[in-house]
Amino acid sequence: MKEKIASILRRYALARRIYQVVKRLDLRFMIPQITPISGKASRFETSRLNLILPSINEEHFFGGTATALALFEALVSACGEGIGSRLIVTDAAPDKNALKRFSRYLVVSFDADSDAMHQILAIPQRFQRSVYLTPKDRFVASAWWTAYAGQELIAQQKALFGIPMPAMGYVIQDFEPGFYNWSTLYMLAESTYRSEVPTVAIFNTSLLKDFFADKGYLFEKTFFFEPRLNPALIPHLDRREHTRKKQILIYGRPSVERNGFPLIVEALKRWSRRDPRSDQWKILSIGEGHPPVRINDKKVLKSLGKLSLDAYAALLLESAAGISLMISPHPSYPPLEMAHFGLITITNRFANKDLSRFHDNIVSLEKLTPESLCSALMDILQRLEADPSAGTKGIGHMPDYCRQDDPFPFLYELADTLCAS
Repeated sequence: MKEKIASILRRYALARRIYQVVKRLDLRFMIPQITPISGKASRFETSRLNLILPSINEEHFFGGTATALALFEALVSACGEGIGSRLIVTDAAPDKNALKRFSRYLVVSFDADSDAMHQILAIPQRFQRSVYLTPKDRFVASAWWTAYAGQELIAQQKALFGIPMPAMGYVIQDFEPGFYNWSTLYMLAESTYRSEVPTVAIFNTSLLKDFFADKGYLFEKTFFFEPRLNPALIPHLDRREHTRKKQILIYGRPSVERNGFPLIVEALKRWSRRDPRSDQWKILSIGEGHPPVRINDKKVLKSLGKLSLDAYAALLLESAAGISLMISPHPSYPPLEMAHFGLITITNRFANKDLSRFHDNIVSLEKLTPESLCSALMDILQRLEADPSAGTKGIGHMPDYCRQDDPFPFLYELADTLCAS
């Protein structure tokens, strides 16, 4: 009983100390993405790879997260036996379904100095808490704010153990400063490309690598990988000759500005007024759940939200046309998936990106406006009216896109770079 009372009093005292600190803070100007993470020396000397990522929950599991995890797990294997792994999750605590998918990982808390070979540490609430570090921890970041955190932890590694700063792997999947207006967050995101921490850049596509090179960014070492079709979708490709409905598939994510959802909606409204055939075509939105959007008095853009891969494949096989925008230098996956599944697909150019070079089915707009998108949609629907199988005849120009072997050909060189020391 005395121990229980003592424990309650300790928690109360800690809560009062935290309150005294918090009440002096002006929360209006806090930057949550860079809330400091303090490091503490572990009593173990585990050799370990750490992937810092925002979330492993299903609702946040889009292409970028899946790609970073696939690379990380391959990298852990390439580093050989005796190398542990830890997922450091910055934004959302893992839910039960996520933990089922990562069943070999042990969930550890801040105050647990564990030598378990595979760990998950969730750090959304990290005020006055510490992450245990060993001199042999190596870090891989998956987004700018996780890179910022990784660079801070590596600087603390140097201070705690008196070692040179080890290199950090940085999976770069877009030019992330562009996600923000000219602002504090723009500068913070951009700073992660200019860190004094030795940085090994791992670019998602040679297009993105070239974009960064054109901007003059320099890294300790640079690797890149090209897009590959999700292995779960490959078996469905044999049914590409499937009869197509008069159905347009939209990659619709209203919460993501670079996917241009308002521009798509405005283009659809213009198309519905201008094209007498529009009443014959059904339009569906996938990628993110959102309320129905009225296009005209008779037509509504209905959202199917985030689909399972099997449901997504079924929808690709029955649709004839697609629209998927990405207002950034990253190609994104949906236009490539749509095109390879036989949909004539509209996307946009950006800087050095032109996806029409990758597949006959891709129409890549140099000038992106509601008017240009509306006109392009009318053109491809006219092609499909004349030949409903036009999309299934399109030829891809990415020889490795549907291969399942060796998606990261640089893997062992990367493992040597990060793990050899």
